[in-house]
Amino acid sequence: MTNDLDIKTASWFKTRRIAPQTWAIDDGGQDIVYLVCGQARCLLIDTGWGAGDLPALVASLCSLPLSVANTHSHPDNTFSNYQFDRVYIHRVDAPYVSQVPSLEARQRLVKGLPAPLPQSFCFDSWAASVPEIVAVEEGFVFDLGERALEVISIPGHSPGSICLLDRQTRSLFSGDSIHSGTVWLHLKHSLPLHQFRANLEHVRSFGIEFDHVLPAHTPDLDNLPLPKCVLDDLIAGIERILDGQIVGYAEHTFAGDGLRCDFDRCSLIYNPERL
Repeated sequence: MTNDLDIKTASWFKTRRIAPQTWAIDDGGQDIVYLVCGQARCLLIDTGWGAGDLPALVASLCSLPLSVANTHSHPDNTFSNYQFDRVYIHRVDAPYVSQVPSLEARQRLVKGLPAPLPQSFCFDSWAASVPEIVAVEEGFVFDLGERALEVISIPGHSPGSICLLDRQTRSLFSGDSIHSGTVWLHLKHSLPLHQFRANLEHVRSFGIEFDHVLPAHTPDLDNLPLPKCVLDDLIAGIERILDGQIVGYAEHTFAGDGLRCDFDRCSLIYNPERL
């Protein structure tokens, strides 16, 4: 369903209720933000690009006190942090969101946002401040009141990437680490492929406790949730690369070059010098 908060916000955000007291929020077609509510608090998982009025949208969906968590530090998941007072993130990625992005970076990144931007968008204030940053580790629990989400560390896409396990709805909020599109592991700060595989196995060890994967990227909200077998497919594909059974083909991205391999349910871009 599309949120009817106001025409400015509704033109940028699209929302869909995907489980009881759980909403997926399409952020301008660029990424997915999630809002999950318990009896006492709600939790916003990632904040997106920050072009729209995300706090107003959240308030229209849930009136409970709000906590905010980033699954990792990349700008498409964190640039709305400035709209909130406090944000939780893994301690390894915390330094990347603890300082204001440079003016040059903001000028470059704003050119990649889809038009039209909301009329309320103001470049001067966009991502031009940072909230209080609270560093967390694996095992940290967001207690929302009769609903709890646990942090699971999954370094790879970024050094401090996390997933959030919601045992009540048997869902895994996976950020950019597990999804049905292309997982980027060719970035300068991404971990070697074999380490990422080991960390995926660590997440899979929780598999008895979740049935669904809710990623930060999907081409359509109707695709959600993903079956957890996408995790198995990603691990199996990486094993084939590491065993030398397959080699990716050259892929150019705005964030650098790598080799791409397509699997049954997902794909991966990796650095062949960091296997």
